[in-house]
Amino acid sequence: MNTNSKTSPLGLCFLSTFLYRSFYVIGLFNIIISISKSDSLFSVIIGSIIGFVFLFIYFYLNNHLEENNIFEKINKTFPKVISDLFIVILIISFMIISSYNLYNLALFINYNLLNDISIIPISILLLLCITYLSIKGINTVIRTSGILIFIWIFLVIISFLALVNYSNPSNLYPFLVNNPLNIFKGGIYYGVISITPLLMLLLIPKNKIENNKRYQKYMLITYIINALYFIINLVLILSILGYKFTNILKYPDIIILQKVSLLNFIERIEDLLSFKLMFDGFIFLSLAIIYIKEGLINVLKIKSNNKIIYFISIAIIICSLYLHLTNIEFTIPFMISILIIHFFLLIFIKIKNFTNNSQ
Repeated sequence: MNTNSKTSPLGLCFLSTFLYRSFYVIGLFNIIISISKSDSLFSVIIGSIIGFVFLFIYFYLNNHLEENNIFEKINKTFPKVISDLFIVILIISFMIISSYNLYNLALFINYNLLNDISIIPISILLLLCITYLSIKGINTVIRTSGILIFIWIFLVIISFLALVNYSNPSNLYPFLVNNPLNIFKGGIYYGVISITPLLMLLLIPKNKIENNKRYQKYMLITYIINALYFIINLVLILSILGYKFTNILKYPDIIILQKVSLLNFIERIEDLLSFKLMFDGFIFLSLAIIYIKEGLINVLKIKSNNKIIYFISIAIIICSLYLHLTNIEFTIPFMISILIIHFFLLIFIKIKNFTNNSQ
């Protein structure tokens, strides 16, 4: 991976915002509501705490072997057979997750913007743009995030100011009537789904990041802001629609955006506002293709070449259109596998450090 220049901590925080939200519209919101119902707010709070644990695991791994990316760290920590196995699992897991993301992002565009066009050309055109961005490299993905974040913030502010008057707090009740196990399960799902994409940032070695202490501080603040955003948006949607109605909707965000008008006379601007919901999947897929590329280069010991990206993109779109993945629960085992590998990496690093210090 070409990372000759230092990466800005602020740029990575902008990128992480989209990674945290990668599955928000295309499955995360719906599964939390279906599991936790009117207690979804408590699941998100529990999930945010779980996410904090994995965030600190990310910080620890980021600080270890600061000149190496995640694949090189795995190679230096485990025997070759195990390291290759772990890298292959990471590649396959992100391939499946990316296929899910692409298919459901195309469904979202088809449902809201291009309902007269088949999902196949939408997927192809979408992936062509994503592939082009991936070929430009990770620094271009970061700069693109920096541009999109300001558009996203602007659209979020418009949406919130326009919708807050429609909220009805009574729609949030009753609280704590669901099975506690379901609330906790919803929390685990939220933590796993929201934090897994962030681990792709371990592709960037620590010594390629400007001011790592500031970076960790910014990342903590970014995580808290995104957790609060999800909580506020969840409360807003539930207070407008109620959890029973929300639970039967595929895209409740779009339904409430239909209430928005500009200056009380320009109607039907939800198509414009819905663009903020597509940025997340676009950025996730761009970085995921780069991540898979670096994994293949590492495990196959081949020379870095952007032509690999074309093969990855073709594989993702074939997998996407063949599997037709619409249930986010299918991706959970793959996300958990990714988290387990990083957890094992943490444990083995600590064991090695303890052994070295004891000698």
